[in-house]
Amino acid sequence: MASLTKHPQSRFFTACYTNREGKQVKRSTKETDKDKAMQIAIEWEALEQKSRQGILTAVQIHKVLNELSEKATGDTIQLPSVEKYLNDWLNGKETRGAAAGTIERYRNTVRLFLLSLADKAKMPINGLTPAHIQNFLDNRLRDGAAPKTAIVDIKTLGTAFNRAEALMLILKNPVKAIELPKNVSSEREIFTHEQVIQILKAVGTFKKEKSESFIYDWKTLILLGYFTGARLSDCVNLKFSNVDYKKGIIVYLQQKTGKEVRVPIHIDLFSHLNDLINLNDCESSELADRHLCGELAERGTGGKHGLSETFLRIIKRAGIESKNIQGKGKRKFNCLSFHSLRHSFNTNLFNNGISQEVRMKLTGHSSVAMNTRYTHQDLTPVQKAVEGLRSLSLEEN
Repeated sequence: MASLTKHPQSRFFTACYTNREGKQVKRSTKETDKDKAMQIAIEWEALEQKSRQGILTAVQIHKVLNELSEKATGDTIQLPSVEKYLNDWLNGKETRGAAAGTIERYRNTVRLFLLSLADKAKMPINGLTPAHIQNFLDNRLRDGAAPKTAIVDIKTLGTAFNRAEALMLILKNPVKAIELPKNVSSEREIFTHEQVIQILKAVGTFKKEKSESFIYDWKTLILLGYFTGARLSDCVNLKFSNVDYKKGIIVYLQQKTGKEVRVPIHIDLFSHLNDLINLNDCESSELADRHLCGELAERGTGGKHGLSETFLRIIKRAGIESKNIQGKGKRKFNCLSFHSLRHSFNTNLFNNGISQEVRMKLTGHSSVAMNTRYTHQDLTPVQKAVEGLRSLSLEEN
């Protein structure tokens, strides 16, 4: 049964009641009058009970919420359309400084979701049901999106509608009713130490076709990928100002997450960067704003002539197969690509006994699960251990 409590440092009464999931919750009534606060608490609990019994329509919910909001704050709730709410949510994320890569991913998800709703995108947000979300998920998988991609889309919508629930624009986030598909990711492979040497040598064979700066820039890019584990877009955008020679670290902000990452400079990379300084004959103040990879920074990563495809041509010249296979979605997938250098970096740390906590800091991974995906255990010691077991010398009867 609904009741009231009051914090000594607050002038408002707090409602204590049972929600639709049978859990005890507390919510401020924003009311200083005890009788009015109690009335709000009772009506909140009644609303939750009706919701649990499934006897409320979206229109009835909005009516009750409007009445409660008017009693608590004096204002009614203005319901935006699904389209307006999601666009406002995106703009708010951008204003509050979300990473550019994250905003781009959010915008793509919202665009696809609104397309799946068609004319229903104009309906009030409280008309949204789990069926609309399920239809979107089914269409994404039917159109060939990988399960992992579809899951990210649904989680993005979940984040957006959590806020709508908190603002009492909807009674319950419709995404919570959706059962996500099994996440099966395409497996990325890693480059061995010997293969990276082969790739660097292959870059040198472009002497007759490309400029000297092309060759040096690509060697820089590959060394950065292998010894820092940074993504291609982050590697190519690194400047001399990102290198702290005194502390022996590279400091950069990940474009995808906006997270700052600090990576100690490996001796091979340090030597190469010193050579770069000597090649750039200018004052240190001018050098700071220059890209480590020179001309490559002006090229995009995607497309037929982008950096990703150029790297695939380089490893092919090195005699290494990229292993282009069918991915979990409709797109084909290269088991070996520039991103494999990031996997190689994390795996080399693991094989050298570096803890997962440290590996996560160096790669900028935010979760253990993600870092684990980038860890490819070297089975050689395990195989040798088994081979070293004493033989039973079994003889045939």
